Amino acid sequence: MSKFITYNETLTSAITGGTTYDHRELSGRPEFTGGNTYTTLACGFSGTRFFEGYNFDSLEAVMLSTISGLDILGLGSLNIAVSSDVSSLSYLSGGATISPALTGFFLTQTTTGGIAGTYTLNNYNSMSVTFPMITATGIVDIVPINQAGFATLLTDINTTITIN
Repeated sequence: MSKFITYNETLTSAITGGTTYDHRELSGRPEFTGGNTYTTLACGFSGTRFFEGYNFDSLEAVMLSTISGLDILGLGSLNIAVSSDVSSLSYLSGGATISPALTGFFLTQTTTGGIAGTYTLNNYNSMSVTFPMITATGIVDIVPINQAGFATLLTDINTTITIN
């Protein structure tokens, strides 16, 4: 059975007591959970999908990231810049760098939708992403970013969104 150190125990008594304690990692970075099942979208799709996780209430930005910088959303034809090789952001704690660098475009936080896609923070554990019209096939990932770091569907739950 697991034990935790209570507020009235001293560190010395906890270490010398011969008891094993659980190790718990605390993290402030956003994180996706297993409830995200949107792994395939059709070419021509435009709409909203919901994503579950942790620490969404502290987001600074959300990015749609594409593999190899492919413009599967047709943003170039709309004169919307696709950011390539994003390796640093001013709001990352301590000047941390992103490695490997991200490629994609930043969504706008809003509740009204937009031509280039938006995201809405529903609560601490939920956000919705409104995708712009998808014009080609490929792979896309959602990248929520806060001061503590960033998450991807691939790293957190080993999935991406395939566009067929």
